[in-house]
Amino acid sequence: MKKVFFCLSVLLYAFCVAAADLDPVFDMTNDKLLTGVDYFLIPTLGGSKGGGITLASIRNKTCPLDVAQDESLYEEGLWMKIHPVNIKKGVSGRVVRESTDVTIRFSSTKTCGKSAIWKVDKYDKLRKRYFVTVGGVKGDDKNQRGWFRIVKQRFDYKIIYCSQEHCISSGPCDVICKNVGAYNEHGTTLVALTDEPFLVFFEKVIKG
Repeated sequence: MKKVFFCLSVLLYAFCVAAADLDPVFDMTNDKLLTGVDYFLIPTLGGSKGGGITLASIRNKTCPLDVAQDESLYEEGLWMKIHPVNIKKGVSGRVVRESTDVTIRFSSTKTCGKSAIWKVDKYDKLRKRYFVTVGGVKGDDKNQRGWFRIVKQRFDYKIIYCSQEHCISSGPCDVICKNVGAYNEHGTTLVALTDEPFLVFFEKVIKG
């Protein structure tokens, strides 16, 4: 039993070391992204010529639950925070690193009574795709619909979502691994799982 525990401890340590070796994500001023800090998430390519990321009420006419791009080029969108799923104690644990699971949540509370955490919504049969919405659960490890990853793309970043779907007890699961990108509808750009990614940068919110 002690040998098994020792092996698990070694594997966990190796995983933590590997995660610590991953490059930090940097904002537009070349500072490391930190948990507990507010940022604007601004697309540079891959969508319409709009502004930062916000909420819109296109699919659901009564409440703005879908994550979207602001129509105005001059709007920076809503504040948001990035939280590593497996956060460590200490200062180094506050650093957001590339290709690790994170949750993204709006700092705004105007989300129709839902949590402000991003998640991938159920499949939209009409539009034939998955959309990014709010209402996710912090630390949700059951279906991981609220877990994303930030990946370096030359001078910018992209956000990806990977999860297992269509699971059946007698067989394997299909793995969905898609870019987070743009879906244009009625002049509004919604955030959805797409082949082409949004390329984005992070701008720290200057308060006061």
